[in-house]
Amino acid sequence: MPYYNGIAIGMVRNYMTADQRFAERRPDVLAYRTAPLEADFTLAGPIQADLWVSTTGTDSDWVVKVIDVHPDAEPGFGAGSVPPAPMGGYQQLVRAEAMRGKFRNSFERPEPFVPGQPAEVRFALDDVFHTFRKGHSLMVQVQSSWFPLMDRNPQVFTDIYRAQADQFRPATERLLRGPSTPSRLVLPVLP
Repeated sequence: MPYYNGIAIGMVRNYMTADQRFAERRPDVLAYRTAPLEADFTLAGPIQADLWVSTTGTDSDWVVKVIDVHPDAEPGFGAGSVPPAPMGGYQQLVRAEAMRGKFRNSFERPEPFVPGQPAEVRFALDDVFHTFRKGHSLMVQVQSSWFPLMDRNPQVFTDIYRAQADQFRPATERLLRGPSTPSRLVLPVLP
């Protein structure tokens, strides 16, 4: 099996098409979901994540995923195939990106978080061209781990690739959403 950065290509390909409901059920994943859409709408261009976060550690990862949630009553693909692929409630990954927190201000000069202090983490998700159909919902998931697609973060400001097992620490990650810490996602919606 071919590998990219130590991860089996098949695993990445499978993850990118996998139903994302497994992640929504995790207690460490925040999920925000619109009501069923009243009309089609299309995203076209880069998506900007602007997160205000805090951590009890000195490093943390932030992952943002944009998901197309199919209606529960949607029929499956492959009518006539045995069995047809069920699509009702399917959570289709549209775009996702991760940002290692220590690089939030510069890739050349990483810097630690100050535990408990709000910090802004801004990053772009790759360009998208996707139409969310009437009756579908848009979901955004935010999480701080994407293992095994991304290596584990010890939650400590260190050289992760040389981190020893005893350097890994538990940490509490928070996504802040107050007036002075307005986390948001800027979506490029076509008129």
